[in-house]
Amino acid sequence: MAKLWSLALALLVGAGCWAAPVSAQSSKVEELEREISTLRSEVDTLKKVEREGQGGDPAVMTSLKKHVFAWATEDGKFSFTMNFRVQVRLTYNDERGDDVEDPTSGATNGKDYTHFNIRRFKWSASGNIFEKEFKYMFVVRLNAGSSDNMIEDVVFTWAKYQFLNVSAGQVKVPFNHSFMTSSGAQQFVDRSIVSDVFNQGWGKGIWINGTIGETVPWVKYWFGIFNGVIANTAGDFRNSDQTIRSQTFSNFVDADLFPALRVETHPLGEVPAGMTDMRGADEYDKVLFSVGLALNWLQGRFNNSALYSDGVAPGAPGSGRFRTAFDTIALTLDGHFRWHGLSVNIEWIWRHTNFHNTGLLEGNNITRGRNRPGDMDDNGFLFEVGYFILPKQLDVAIRWADVNADEYWAGGTTSKPFALRPDSSELGLCVGYYIAGNNLKIQMDFTYISHQLAFFTATSSGGSLGSSPNGDSFESRSLTSLANETSDWTNVWQLRIQLQWIF
Repeated sequence: MAKLWSLALALLVGAGCWAAPVSAQSSKVEELEREISTLRSEVDTLKKVEREGQGGDPAVMTSLKKHVFAWATEDGKFSFTMNFRVQVRLTYNDERGDDVEDPTSGATNGKDYTHFNIRRFKWSASGNIFEKEFKYMFVVRLNAGSSDNMIEDVVFTWAKYQFLNVSAGQVKVPFNHSFMTSSGAQQFVDRSIVSDVFNQGWGKGIWINGTIGETVPWVKYWFGIFNGVIANTAGDFRNSDQTIRSQTFSNFVDADLFPALRVETHPLGEVPAGMTDMRGADEYDKVLFSVGLALNWLQGRFNNSALYSDGVAPGAPGSGRFRTAFDTIALTLDGHFRWHGLSVNIEWIWRHTNFHNTGLLEGNNITRGRNRPGDMDDNGFLFEVGYFILPKQLDVAIRWADVNADEYWAGGTTSKPFALRPDSSELGLCVGYYIAGNNLKIQMDFTYISHQLAFFTATSSGGSLGSSPNGDSFESRSLTSLANETSDWTNVWQLRIQLQWIF
């Protein structure tokens, strides 16, 4: 009996010793389960962005997309992509005047300089709001000289269909290709004299655009109605409507709207934006080319008695508008070729301006007896060819550009010595090294621009509206050169080195 009790006691003690670690192990399991539950809760919390007063909205994802920053909600209904573009430039400018008859009377030299400049500093953003079809875009010039011209692009687009997008706001008027191409995607350090003279600037209005063709963009089109604001009332008959203006009737705020149309075809596949062939060795064997055609009609009023006079009229119009008016039709045809790192860009531009008086002066025929010009025809031609010696990394390019400005008679002259701007030609060479494509590159170009001068009496300041790369006015021809039917010239040599980064 004593042995039985001893065995029972031993079993009881052994069971107690075995139960203790089992109980401890159970406690550890429960603790681990609690920690796992906590971690799961934290992960779920990280998947959401809790905004005050909005509860559990879809999460916002942040990513680095094509070297720029992008934010978007998980459902894609809201997105925001932004970047900064900076161009730092060093320019060496050497200007020489040349009077072929008498170098001492008409030649002007000395406008030589070496200068560092922040050529561009821009902030851009784009994305969609509420739904993927409601898109927006804006570009702000952070180094603008005035708050009135800081805004470049502000666009809101309904883009539900590929073949039809409807937009409103301010954008580059769809005209010449080189101006429509971003300054950050140029082959040279900057655009040519042809673009400087003939581009239609920015316009405020409403437009439609789209692409016809699923895999091949057989037709890309833009058609818009813009305000239409003359670039310079002294005689620069093209659109320029970037400045913020007050909502008050004037010679700039009127009913003379500006229609603009551009059509392109890309029959072998879309030619990527830019002036170069940035495709890599795995895809640049495919031949690409496109052809574009653009047409617009600008009308308005201007005040320049030397070019087209009001004449004698009893009092001013009640509205305060100028009595001299113009109609300008501008046409451009361009072609673009890409293959194996080779890029070819060609633009031809023609512009016709017709002058007339309005109101009480309508039909007074002040052009009788070669007194004033009745119309003008200007044209320009651009040819750029480049080649990537190292694909997407090192390229070289050449440029030829020509501006032919119409001359006119005034004051009964038997010849046409007067002009709004000089006949100009540009020859350029460029080398570019692309560290990260257009997002980080350094370019150097050398350009020679020759201006054939005329009597620039058709501007209010007495200087030319021309296309000087440094923005200076040109000197008029000398009396000696006029008498001998020879020309004065201003020749400009420029060396430019530019560093660009976009992020």
